[in-house]
Amino acid sequence: MDDKYSNAREHFFAALRTLAASSDSIQTRLIDANVNILHVTIDEFAGDRELKFKFAKILDLLAVDQDDMETVAVETAAHMTDFEAVKVADLICDFYYELT
Repeated sequence: MDDKYSNAREHFFAALRTLAASSDSIQTRLIDANVNILHVTIDEFAGDRELKFKFAKILDLLAVDQDDMETVAVETAAHMTDFEAVKVADLICDFYYELT
């Protein structure tokens, strides 16, 4: 397997497991998945403009305020509707697929 995005793949796979393997609300699963996603930096996609843009979109939906992303991501996900949370979870899944 290509090592180019191995760190991002590892963290997004862990996020997918969190999203899929829990009976908690979608918002709670998204909060738990954030822990892994926020370990990935946008710099990891410096060579791929499209992936960089898609990752930035996920970050923007998770944490609009960039000061303390982890805290903001938790607050943002906690207040999402089911529809909004599912939309973000879909983006996370699609992004992981593009990394593989």
